[in-house]
Amino acid sequence: MKSNKSILMRALAYSLLAAIGILLVSDQAFAKYSEKTIHVSVMNVEGNWEITGDLPQQALLISLQGLVNRTAPRLYLLYGLHYVYTNTQALLDFYHEQHHVDYMMIKSVPDALVKFRKYVKGYIVYDQKIRDSIVLSFTAAGIMDGVVVAPDQIPMMEKLGFKMLADFRGKFENMDTTQIYKWAYNHYWNKSSHKELIYMGGEEGKRMQPGVADMGIADRAFFYDLSTLPSSVTQYKLVSMLYSKMKPFSFLFGWHSYMKDYEHSYVTLASHYALRVEGLNTLPNMSFNRWIKLPPGYKFKASHSNLKNLKVEKKIYVSFIQSDGLGIGAWLRPGRGQIPYGWEVNMYLYHYAPAILQFYYEQATPNDFFIGTLGGPSYMYPKAIPPKYLPTAIKMASKLMKDLDLNMFEIFDASDSLTRDLPKNIVDAYFKYMPNAIGFVNGYGPAHTFAVKNGRAFMSFDYYLPPTRSEKEVVGDLKELATLNPKRPYFLFFHVREYTDVKEVMDIMKHLGPEFKIVPIDEFLKLAAMDPTFKTQYQFTR
Repeated sequence: MKSNKSILMRALAYSLLAAIGILLVSDQAFAKYSEKTIHVSVMNVEGNWEITGDLPQQALLISLQGLVNRTAPRLYLLYGLHYVYTNTQALLDFYHEQHHVDYMMIKSVPDALVKFRKYVKGYIVYDQKIRDSIVLSFTAAGIMDGVVVAPDQIPMMEKLGFKMLADFRGKFENMDTTQIYKWAYNHYWNKSSHKELIYMGGEEGKRMQPGVADMGIADRAFFYDLSTLPSSVTQYKLVSMLYSKMKPFSFLFGWHSYMKDYEHSYVTLASHYALRVEGLNTLPNMSFNRWIKLPPGYKFKASHSNLKNLKVEKKIYVSFIQSDGLGIGAWLRPGRGQIPYGWEVNMYLYHYAPAILQFYYEQATPNDFFIGTLGGPSYMYPKAIPPKYLPTAIKMASKLMKDLDLNMFEIFDASDSLTRDLPKNIVDAYFKYMPNAIGFVNGYGPAHTFAVKNGRAFMSFDYYLPPTRSEKEVVGDLKELATLNPKRPYFLFFHVREYTDVKEVMDIMKHLGPEFKIVPIDEFLKLAAMDPTFKTQYQFTR
């Protein structure tokens, strides 16, 4: 054993060496590893997202970001307070404080292009009159290492010395959407990476919000905007062919087109091919975020209740889960931490961009409870997943839950237009392949799948809070539910959309009597399993 004097002398020596920038690692007991400062550039992309408005500058910068962040985090974009993802400034501040990220602002597009010239081989011109040509240009940008530009930006690019790589003006005037993406498939599919596909939907018409395009360009992904409705025969056939060429459990990023198809048609088709849906088209900075790594040895620790010695009371137990409640929801809005509250976790981030989850985990209060989502390791409909892949999907989700210290899981399946309920064999699969989950939540709006097995509850939402419902109306709804379910305890799972913040939920609960008791999700599920006053029910199957 070394003497105290020896230890002191070595500590002083290492301090001196560190001060002059020398790293000595010969003795692990004394070696210290310091993260190097990451110097990055930051630009603002606030604006109206109109195709003939601010989109040309925004799309150019997003495509530039994808190119320059391929091998390191170099360019971060701020989207402003009114963007659907409210965390871009807060996340940058977190990176600065916790991950040694220092940054400087770049004010103009020409300045950014000059600074990052070596990553850009040229530019691709899209046709502003044909929306699909913009989507297609993102595919071309990733493959050709170019930025996307509107015609009015050509003089700027030429003045800066960049060459034109492709020109889509007028090229697709006599083609419909299916023909355009068949052309793109024939020219670019074999050159794209197939690591993921990007559904560049979301906004339609005169607007586009391609926040996720930077990641797709960085990965040389194939972009598309094709209907997943079977009634859109030619588009459906083409998008089905694209999905069939992806390996099971590959990612689909982006989002469906609101004026073209539906969320349930999109996720149903994706699940049919065992593909993982991750929204949204607005998802920002992912080519940057995935480079920020966790500190060595970092372990995720979530809030958990003390579930020992619980006693069931003759109460109306209420528990809240907010959907989309981290990146695009109410996390940074008033009330969080004042009552027990559930937040859905995008578990794929554990492997893709774990520092984002670190940001939320370290901000969480003891009243913030995380729940794994949604159906599988990503957003998947279990009834639509081929049976041979369902156990794998649930096991993958279970492993992510363990990594993220989660013990509750949420399912939503809209593959059946008649019901949001699940058949017994699906419920049994979750019980079997998620042995460490203490309970499950099902549905979006109210559903009727309920079961208890070996002290674990499988519950459905009893109430859905839409953004258009007034506080008075919600209070009336909850009182009516209490009347319709007179047996106590009554377990009322409450789904809150991202439009509503915690303070608004608290204001609703103030109008209800002491019979209503707010409890954390884990306590709710445990109490429900202890005294299941609900009827065991599954989706009826013939």
